[in-house]
Amino acid sequence: MKGIALDIDETISYTVEYWVRQLSKKFGNPKNLTPREIFEQYRLIQNFPHWQSKEAQDWIDKDRNSNEIQKDLPLIKNSNHSVNKLNKIIPVVCYLTTRPQSVLEGTTYWLEKHNFPKAKVIGKPAKITYEDGTKWKANMLQKLFPQVQGIVDDNLHLIDYLPKTYKGYIFLYDIKNFSSDFKNVIVCPTWEDVLENAAKVYK
Repeated sequence: MKGIALDIDETISYTVEYWVRQLSKKFGNPKNLTPREIFEQYRLIQNFPHWQSKEAQDWIDKDRNSNEIQKDLPLIKNSNHSVNKLNKIIPVVCYLTTRPQSVLEGTTYWLEKHNFPKAKVIGKPAKITYEDGTKWKANMLQKLFPQVQGIVDDNLHLIDYLPKTYKGYIFLYDIKNFSSDFKNVIVCPTWEDVLENAAKVYK
């Protein structure tokens, strides 16, 4: 079956909400920035200047590798309903995430709990460092094409590792302003935009 892949963190899971709340309690948040404000400024929580201590970074790594924490992460509002609508436009054939393979159990539990379409979850192998996760994901997209004909993902740097010849579509979720000469990149500020554009592309 041909279909589309989905990213998880900050695409359907509001992971940043959990991390910012917990890190603020444990290590402080001098400007009292909200999860959304920190995400918009830094995208990656570990880049927030106040949380650069070894203790804070170690805590992030520990939680990133916890199955129990994955089970209770907050949901991006209505993302489960939107994904089920997307699944009717084009089948969701896999969840492609830079989460390590060690937390696929907790991730699968979370997906089932929120009634997302059933599909294989592909996680980052242990031998791939977190810093190389985006490059790994781009390589996987190329290998999985044409069965996987695109992805919904919030990481605009994914494009940096894809050749211009890649024929799949990249639906950049929660991105408002971005220009690229990569013809198959579609900017989608909201899930409504994802659904509207997917219906046009996969009609």
